[in-house]
Amino acid sequence: MRVVLTGASGQLGAYLLETLVVAGFDVRAWSGHTQGSRDGVVFRAVDLTDADATALALAADEPDVVLHAAALSAAEAVRREPERARMVNVEATARFAQWCTERDRRIIFTSTDLVFDGSRPWWTEADAAAPLLEYGRTKRDAERAVLATPRGLVARISLLFGASRCGRPAFFDRAVAAFRAKEPQHFFADEYRTPLDYATAGDVLARLVESDAVGLLHVAGRERMSRYELMRRIAIALRLDEGTVLANRRDDVPMAEPRPADVSLDTSRLARRFPDLRRPTIEEALGSGRVTSP
Repeated sequence: MRVVLTGASGQLGAYLLETLVVAGFDVRAWSGHTQGSRDGVVFRAVDLTDADATALALAADEPDVVLHAAALSAAEAVRREPERARMVNVEATARFAQWCTERDRRIIFTSTDLVFDGSRPWWTEADAAAPLLEYGRTKRDAERAVLATPRGLVARISLLFGASRCGRPAFFDRAVAAFRAKEPQHFFADEYRTPLDYATAGDVLARLVESDAVGLLHVAGRERMSRYELMRRIAIALRLDEGTVLANRRDDVPMAEPRPADVSLDTSRLARRFPDLRRPTIEEALGSGRVTSP
């Protein structure tokens, strides 16, 4: 089965690429700018804001499945560049969805828990999306295009954690580096998610490529916790000084956009689809080395 993986050089994409290659898929890795190769797969540079370039690349690769993980995903970047965010997150997704519809191909789109307004815990796939952040609004609008596709699946993914494998440090890497240097870091104690490690997210998405699942599916961890609790447990699991992990609240930090308080995801549907799926705890994921070693 041939899979086009967009965002292959990103944080999730790096894990996904390895998982798909090991699983035996014929992977075509797309990246916006990254050159070279990884896991034996050469990156194809495709500007997703260029409709003609995207069409030519799809015609060349002719995938059975488009696993669309590329996005402008930093909330502040989306707020500052809303037009570019719309082009990347919404319009490019709509083009993939149309291409797949016209050729009876499958599309899997990675969305976010931030499509919800955060007014309560444990959101299900049946709940209405009402995002507070512009990033969430772009993802919600992109979801609509994918859900209109007969073979489209939207995988809403919660906060992910683990060491970067794409060559660019991310939130996890910077925080752990600060812990090692004994530099205190503050994390919100009143913002709740259902965190999942990158490696398990990759495993789930690879399974979904082979499945016939359509519609909406929440892909997240089993435990609801604050960012503060997540980082405290990470520090303890890595045998670092948990005293450097400090709690604050969202009201303590002036923000240009309001952040949702609780976007924890109900994953009952995921558990029913894959009853044998094991989602490790924070401690188990870090102890396994799957998300701590590059």
